[in-house]
Amino acid sequence: MLIVVDDDDGIRVLLEELLLDRGYDVITAQNGAEGLDRIQREPRLSLVITDIRMPGIDGWELARRAREMRADVKVLYITGYPGEQRPDDAPPGPLLRKPWRLGEFYTCIEQLIGSGGAGRLDPQS
Repeated sequence: MLIVVDDDDGIRVLLEELLLDRGYDVITAQNGAEGLDRIQREPRLSLVITDIRMPGIDGWELARRAREMRADVKVLYITGYPGEQRPDDAPPGPLLRKPWRLGEFYTCIEQLIGSGGAGRLDPQS
């Protein structure tokens, strides 16, 4: 299962649709606080896809807290700010800068969780 956390409704919905079309099981959150709540309650979560600049809890802090709760969760960061700098204490994970190509997005996900099934919908359900 994957979670997309982005305060921009259009981006969040687009990413959700792209991931669902590729067969991933996806949940979404519109901010960092909601994202943390969903991460805590979803034991099957394997990847957090987060925007960096969000009001309240930003993507860096979301990733730090998510990794404290779940050391095995992977993180993919997305930003529209070209000068965004990764803090020293940020959990590892690729940083995609908008505009990114769809192929880059899918490649990052497959490198993080593999293409064999982690995060994919169960074909039996």
